[in-house]
Amino acid sequence: MTYIKSTGRIIYDPNRPGMKKRNTGWCIISVDTEITRYYRWWLEYQYHIHLQPPSWDAHISVVRGEFLSDAVKSLWKKYHKQPIEFEYEHGNIQKHRSGREQDGIVPGDYYVIDVKCPTIDMIRQELGLKTGYKYHLTVGRSYEYVSRYENRKDRRHQSGK
Repeated sequence: MTYIKSTGRIIYDPNRPGMKKRNTGWCIISVDTEITRYYRWWLEYQYHIHLQPPSWDAHISVVRGEFLSDAVKSLWKKYHKQPIEFEYEHGNIQKHRSGREQDGIVPGDYYVIDVKCPTIDMIRQELGLKTGYKYHLTVGRSYEYVSRYENRKDRRHQSGK
């Protein structure tokens, strides 16, 4: 497969549109939205798979709310808004299943693209976090909807009413 070079910006405690508060303890690389927009379009055009954009739109997760020791907390936001280079694997879109149900909605599949970025491991190592993960760029997420009416009907049937 072909890897394509790109750049993004490191953002700490990113604002999440539609949420009441920021997600503290998170660090992402904000990426050009046209990359993931193209792949969402392609999946819909080629396979009729409609995806919702990720919460932070095009991004690569660096730190996901993990605990930081007091010794390294001073390093938090060290690279805030700095540009960063990475490579993403063109065309190799992978599907991951979520599996949790909430309010009658079964979250569907996440679609991601592999990313190479040694700087992510460097940042994580400075913060005392595990390194060597397989990093990815989230393209989007599909949803399987289960109607609340059908859900209630099934529960009544199971309880014998």
